[in-house]
Amino acid sequence: MKILRHLALVMAALVFAIGILGASVWRTSAQVIVEEDMAGPPSFRPPLGSVLGQATESAREIDYFLAYPGILPDHTLYPLKMLRDRVWLFLTTDSLKKAELNLLFADKRLGAAKALVEGNKIDLGMTTLSKAEKYLEKAIDQERVAAKADKDTAAFLEKLSLATLKHEEVILGFEDKITNEQKAVLQNALEYTRRGQTRIRESR
Repeated sequence: MKILRHLALVMAALVFAIGILGASVWRTSAQVIVEEDMAGPPSFRPPLGSVLGQATESAREIDYFLAYPGILPDHTLYPLKMLRDRVWLFLTTDSLKKAELNLLFADKRLGAAKALVEGNKIDLGMTTLSKAEKYLEKAIDQERVAAKADKDTAAFLEKLSLATLKHEEVILGFEDKITNEQKAVLQNALEYTRRGQTRIRESR
Protein backbone atom coordinates (compact mmCIF):
# COMPACT_ATOMS: atom_id res chain seq x y z
CA MET A 1 0.00 0.00 0.00
CA LYS A 2 2.87 2.38 0.88
CA ILE A 3 4.57 1.60 -2.44
CA LEU A 4 1.38 2.42 -4.37
CA ARG A 5 0.99 5.69 -2.47
CA HIS A 6 4.62 6.57 -3.19
CA LEU A 7 4.20 5.79 -6.89
CA ALA A 8 1.05 7.92 -7.01
CA LEU A 9 2.92 10.87 -5.49
CA VAL A 10 5.79 10.47 -7.95
CA MET A 11 3.36 10.31 -10.90
CA ALA A 12 1.52 13.39 -9.65
CA ALA A 13 4.79 15.31 -9.38
CA LEU A 14 5.78 14.27 -12.92
CA VAL A 15 2.40 15.30 -14.33
CA PHE A 16 2.71 18.64 -12.54
CA ALA A 17 6.23 19.24 -13.90
CA ILE A 18 5.18 18.31 -17.45
CA GLY A 19 2.17 20.62 -17.14
CA ILE A 20 4.41 23.51 -16.10
CA LEU A 21 6.75 22.78 -19.01
CA GLY A 22 3.89 22.70 -21.51
CA ALA A 23 2.44 25.95 -20.20
CA SER A 24 5.84 27.60 -20.32
CA VAL A 25 6.46 26.53 -23.92
CA TRP A 26 3.06 27.90 -24.96
CA ARG A 27 3.59 31.17 -23.07
CA THR A 28 7.07 31.64 -24.54
CA SER A 29 5.79 30.99 -28.06
CA ALA A 30 3.06 33.57 -27.59
CA GLN A 31 5.57 36.05 -26.18
CA VAL A 32 7.87 35.62 -29.18
CA ILE A 33 4.95 36.34 -31.54
CA VAL A 34 4.06 39.52 -29.62
CA GLU A 35 7.69 40.68 -29.59
CA GLU A 36 8.06 40.08 -33.33
CA ASP A 37 4.86 42.03 -34.01
CA MET A 38 6.14 44.95 -31.95
CA ALA A 39 9.63 44.82 -33.45
CA GLY A 40 8.49 45.48 -37.01
CA PRO A 41 10.03 44.02 -40.15
CA PRO A 42 13.77 43.19 -40.02
CA SER A 43 14.58 45.91 -42.58
CA PHE A 44 13.65 48.58 -40.03
CA ARG A 45 15.91 47.22 -37.27
CA PRO A 46 19.12 49.14 -36.50
CA PRO A 47 22.40 47.55 -37.61
CA LEU A 48 24.37 45.61 -35.01
CA GLY A 49 27.13 48.22 -34.82
CA SER A 50 24.71 51.01 -33.94
CA VAL A 51 23.07 48.84 -31.28
CA LEU A 52 26.39 48.14 -29.60
CA GLY A 53 27.15 51.85 -29.75
CA GLN A 54 24.35 52.43 -27.25
CA ALA A 55 26.57 51.01 -24.50
CA THR A 56 28.14 54.42 -23.96
CA GLU A 57 24.81 56.22 -23.85
CA SER A 58 24.22 55.59 -20.14
CA ALA A 59 21.46 58.20 -19.95
CA ARG A 60 19.31 56.28 -22.42
CA GLU A 61 17.42 53.20 -21.23
CA ILE A 62 18.13 50.17 -23.41
CA ASP A 63 14.97 49.26 -25.32
CA TYR A 64 14.95 45.54 -24.59
CA PHE A 65 12.17 43.46 -23.05
CA LEU A 66 13.15 41.31 -20.06
CA ALA A 67 10.87 38.30 -19.77
CA TYR A 68 8.73 38.09 -16.62
CA PRO A 69 10.73 35.98 -14.11
CA GLY A 70 7.75 34.05 -12.70
CA ILE A 71 8.21 32.49 -9.26
CA LEU A 72 11.37 33.63 -7.48
CA PRO A 73 14.16 31.51 -5.97
CA ASP A 74 12.74 32.02 -2.48
CA HIS A 75 9.51 30.22 -3.47
CA THR A 76 8.99 26.63 -2.31
CA LEU A 77 8.18 25.48 -5.86
CA TYR A 78 11.31 27.02 -7.39
CA PRO A 79 13.21 23.67 -7.47
CA LEU A 80 10.49 22.35 -9.80
CA LYS A 81 11.04 25.35 -12.06
CA MET A 82 14.77 24.63 -12.19
CA LEU A 83 14.04 20.99 -13.02
CA ARG A 84 11.69 22.09 -15.79
CA ASP A 85 14.37 24.38 -17.24
CA ARG A 86 16.97 21.60 -17.26
CA VAL A 87 14.56 19.19 -18.93
CA TRP A 88 13.60 21.86 -21.47
CA LEU A 89 17.24 22.49 -22.35
CA PHE A 90 18.00 18.76 -22.52
CA LEU A 91 15.12 18.17 -24.94
CA THR A 92 16.15 21.10 -27.15
CA THR A 93 18.64 19.77 -29.71
CA ASP A 94 18.68 22.59 -32.27
CA SER A 95 21.69 24.83 -31.48
CA LEU A 96 19.94 28.11 -32.33
CA LYS A 97 16.84 27.23 -30.33
CA LYS A 98 19.09 26.21 -27.43
CA ALA A 99 20.80 29.61 -27.66
CA GLU A 100 17.41 31.36 -27.56
CA LEU A 101 16.38 29.26 -24.57
CA ASN A 102 19.57 30.08 -22.66
CA LEU A 103 18.96 33.77 -23.33
CA LEU A 104 15.39 33.45 -22.06
CA PHE A 105 16.62 31.83 -18.84
CA ALA A 106 19.31 34.51 -18.48
CA ASP A 107 16.72 37.28 -18.82
CA LYS A 108 14.32 35.59 -16.39
CA ARG A 109 17.02 35.19 -13.77
CA LEU A 110 18.15 38.77 -14.20
CA GLY A 111 14.55 39.87 -13.61
CA ALA A 112 14.38 37.59 -10.56
CA ALA A 113 17.65 39.06 -9.23
CA LYS A 114 16.25 42.57 -9.65
CA ALA A 115 13.05 41.65 -7.78
CA LEU A 116 15.04 40.03 -4.95
CA VAL A 117 17.42 42.98 -4.57
CA GLU A 118 14.50 45.40 -4.54
CA GLY A 119 12.86 43.15 -1.92
CA ASN A 120 16.02 43.49 0.23
CA LYS A 121 17.02 39.84 -0.30
CA ILE A 122 20.44 40.93 -1.48
CA ASP A 123 22.45 37.72 -1.00
CA LEU A 124 19.94 35.59 -2.88
CA GLY A 125 19.66 38.31 -5.50
CA MET A 126 23.42 38.27 -6.11
CA THR A 127 23.46 34.46 -6.37
CA THR A 128 20.64 34.63 -8.90
CA LEU A 129 22.47 37.35 -10.82
CA SER A 130 25.54 35.12 -11.16
CA LYS A 131 23.37 32.36 -12.62
CA ALA A 132 21.78 34.84 -15.04
CA GLU A 133 25.13 35.86 -16.48
CA LYS A 134 26.26 32.24 -16.82
CA TYR A 135 23.13 31.52 -18.86
CA LEU A 136 23.93 34.59 -20.95
CA GLU A 137 27.41 33.24 -21.64
CA LYS A 138 25.90 29.89 -22.66
CA ALA A 139 23.57 31.71 -25.06
CA ILE A 140 26.60 33.33 -26.72
CA ASP A 141 28.38 29.96 -26.86
CA GLN A 142 25.38 28.33 -28.53
CA GLU A 143 25.09 31.15 -31.07
CA ARG A 144 28.65 30.35 -32.14
CA VAL A 145 27.75 26.66 -32.45
CA ALA A 146 24.71 27.56 -34.56
CA ALA A 147 26.74 29.91 -36.78
CA LYS A 148 29.37 27.21 -37.38
CA ALA A 149 26.53 24.89 -38.42
CA ASP A 150 25.63 27.46 -41.14
CA LYS A 151 22.46 28.63 -39.41
CA ASP A 152 21.31 32.20 -39.96
CA THR A 153 21.96 33.77 -36.56
CA ALA A 154 21.93 37.44 -37.65
CA ALA A 155 18.59 38.32 -36.03
CA PHE A 156 19.42 36.44 -32.83
CA LEU A 157 22.88 38.04 -32.68
CA GLU A 158 21.22 41.45 -32.82
CA LYS A 159 18.86 40.49 -30.00
CA LEU A 160 21.77 39.07 -28.03
CA SER A 161 23.72 42.31 -28.37
CA LEU A 162 20.78 44.29 -26.98
CA ALA A 163 20.41 41.76 -24.17
CA THR A 164 24.02 42.22 -23.04
CA LEU A 165 23.51 45.99 -22.95
CA LYS A 166 20.29 45.58 -20.94
CA HIS A 167 22.01 43.21 -18.53
CA GLU A 168 24.80 45.75 -18.02
CA GLU A 169 22.24 48.50 -17.40
CA VAL A 170 20.36 46.46 -14.78
CA ILE A 171 23.56 45.28 -13.08
CA LEU A 172 24.86 48.85 -12.76
CA GLY A 173 21.55 49.75 -11.15
CA PHE A 174 22.39 47.39 -8.26
CA GLU A 175 25.49 49.35 -7.21
CA ASP A 176 23.73 51.59 -4.71
CA LYS A 177 21.68 48.73 -3.24
CA ILE A 178 24.39 46.26 -2.21
CA THR A 179 27.03 46.11 0.50
CA ASN A 180 30.78 46.29 -0.06
CA GLU A 181 31.05 42.52 0.53
CA GLN A 182 28.72 41.86 -2.41
CA LYS A 183 30.47 44.16 -4.85
CA ALA A 184 32.88 41.41 -5.94
CA VAL A 185 29.91 39.32 -7.12
CA LEU A 186 28.49 42.34 -8.94
CA GLN A 187 31.82 43.07 -10.62
CA ASN A 188 32.16 39.45 -11.72
CA ALA A 189 28.67 39.52 -13.27
CA LEU A 190 29.50 42.78 -15.01
CA GLU A 191 32.65 41.24 -16.46
CA TYR A 192 30.62 38.32 -17.85
CA THR A 193 28.31 40.77 -19.59
CA ARG A 194 31.03 43.00 -21.01
CA ARG A 195 33.03 40.00 -22.18
CA GLY A 196 29.89 38.89 -23.98
CA GLN A 197 29.64 42.28 -25.70
CA THR A 198 33.21 41.89 -26.94
CA ARG A 199 32.55 38.39 -28.24
CA ILE A 200 29.48 39.59 -30.13
CA ARG A 201 31.46 42.39 -31.78
CA GLU A 202 34.08 39.86 -32.84
CA SER A 203 31.37 37.62 -34.32
CA ARG A 204 30.33 40.21 -36.91
